[in-house]
Amino acid sequence: MLMRYADLFFNLPVRRPGALASAVIAAWIAAFFLPAAAEADGLSEDIAALFTRAMRFPPQARPVLQVTLLTPPAQLATLCPAPALALSGGLSRLAGLHSVIAQCGAQHHFLQVNLTVTASWWQAAGPIAPGQILRAEQIRAQRGSLAHAPAGLIFDPQRIIGRVAQRAIRPGEALVESQLRQQRAIRAGEKVEMIYNGDGFCIRAAGKALDNGALHQRVRIQTPSGEIITATAVAPGQARVTAD
Repeated sequence: MLMRYADLFFNLPVRRPGALASAVIAAWIAAFFLPAAAEADGLSEDIAALFTRAMRFPPQARPVLQVTLLTPPAQLATLCPAPALALSGGLSRLAGLHSVIAQCGAQHHFLQVNLTVTASWWQAAGPIAPGQILRAEQIRAQRGSLAHAPAGLIFDPQRIIGRVAQRAIRPGEALVESQLRQQRAIRAGEKVEMIYNGDGFCIRAAGKALDNGALHQRVRIQTPSGEIITATAVAPGQARVTAD
C-alpha cells in the first residue's frame, strides 16, 4: 500500500518530488513503521529483563543481554499491548535460540528469540593440580560472549576461592562447578566432636564419622554406644546435632 502511494508521487510529471510530497511520504513512513518498531523494541527489552531475572547473575558478572525476535512481524502484531512473559523450558544453555511464552488473557503465544549474552566469568591464571585448594591469585576474570560457554560456568569468585580442584586445570581454562568441590570438614572413619545445643546448655560428645562431608553438609556419625545419628558439619572435625 505504502509503495503504491509513493509511486504515485514519484511518477508525477516532475523529476523530483516537491517538498510537500516528500513530507507526506515521510509522515506515512513514520505512521506505518515507527510505532511497530518501537513496540518490538519494548518487547525485546522485556524479554531481556525476563532472562536476566531467571539467570540470576551475580553483580561481578555485569551481564549484557540482547534479544532478537525471530517470530514474524505478522504474528507479533496479534499480541496484546503488554503480554505476561514466561520462559518455555529450562536454561541449560545461556545464549542462543530460546522460546518465550507471551500470555494475553487465556491465549498463549510462543515467541522464538535469539539471545546474545556478554558477561564476565573466571578462568585459571596458571596450571592447577588435582587436590589443590584455589586461592585468589590463581584465577583471573575474562569477559566475552557466552555463545559457547560450558555448562556450570562460574561467575562468582567466592564460589571458587577455597574450593578444591578435582582434576588438573589448564591455564586459561574456564572454571566450572564440576571441576571443584568444597573442602572436606569431616572424613569417614575419623573422630568427630558432636555438639548438642539446647535452651541454655551445650553438650559435646565424641563419635566416628561414617561419611565424608564438606561444610554445611549432612553426615552420619556413630556414637560410642553404636547409635547412628545425622548431623551437620560446621567446622573441621565438628558436627552439630539438631532436634528433628
